[in-house]
Amino acid sequence: MTELLTVIPVFNGERFLPATLACLAAQTRPADRIVVLDNGSTDRTEELVRNAPGLRCEFRRNETNVGVLGNLNRCLELGRETRHLHLLMADDLVTPDFNARLLGAMQELSGPGLGYCFNEVISQTGAVIGRNQPRAGGLARRVPLNEFLGPQSELATVLLPGVILKTDFQDPVCLFRDLPQVADGLFLAEWAARSGGVVEVPEYLCQYRVHPFNASSRHMYDLKCFVEDEWEVSWSVFNWFQESAFAHARRALKLRLLQSARMQVKIDMMDRLRPEFAKVIRGRRRELVGAPATALGWTVVRLRDALRRFNGLPSRADELISNAHTAP
Repeated sequence: MTELLTVIPVFNGERFLPATLACLAAQTRPADRIVVLDNGSTDRTEELVRNAPGLRCEFRRNETNVGVLGNLNRCLELGRETRHLHLLMADDLVTPDFNARLLGAMQELSGPGLGYCFNEVISQTGAVIGRNQPRAGGLARRVPLNEFLGPQSELATVLLPGVILKTDFQDPVCLFRDLPQVADGLFLAEWAARSGGVVEVPEYLCQYRVHPFNASSRHMYDLKCFVEDEWEVSWSVFNWFQESAFAHARRALKLRLLQSARMQVKIDMMDRLRPEFAKVIRGRRRELVGAPATALGWTVVRLRDALRRFNGLPSRADELISNAHTAP
């Protein structure tokens, strides 16, 4: 009986795949099965998988390229063959204790659910350039649904490679939707809302790699992916909160202001990279959030950037540009 199945969806992954396979070989609690689901690679991906040192993998190739999200949904189909399912992208890493720590903490879940850890952000060369949580430490804990949904609705999502899904040998409780830039955030929120529980392991056990070749960089100039899909995710997750009418109204206001500020950072980025696209984002923001929230979002970003510069830091837009395009 398979307790843990790790699946790696990949397309032309030879650049970073060896490091990903090596981190799986180093697990103190190895996965019972590892499946690499190839989406029509034309590079050395298959060779690297079949000859991975210290690791036995099942290599499967799709007959046609079904896209990133289509391949992820095919990975989810394997959930019925295992109690726990880990989806690890071919450019991300987990620490040697990842499997052991998460599986140990998830034993209390009686049915489908998920467990997650904290993530570090790394560059192309593996240098740590950030963290998705300011600090870590403490015991694993059960997370109330609203507490988990809060960051997901605000696009401060738990990152997919740092998550183990408890499928309990059943069909997936939900699938990835057609939102290329932010599908994982909505997927994890929906999985939590439709399943039995969420467990947090407050340790940095996963590393998410930022580089010019990943999906985030490719979608920077697509209005739907870069702006509109984030709006859709926030309001989709908003509907799953279980709270009073007053709290729900207050949350709606917060999300509107947050989205306005996020769009302002994107406008600032594009003013430097592609000014014509910045104008497009400005127009779409006015349509989505309205004039008052537009003004407040602009003000918040200007005050925050002034504080960052006072402390010797770049603006948020400059920081994002640097991480996406010039990280070592």
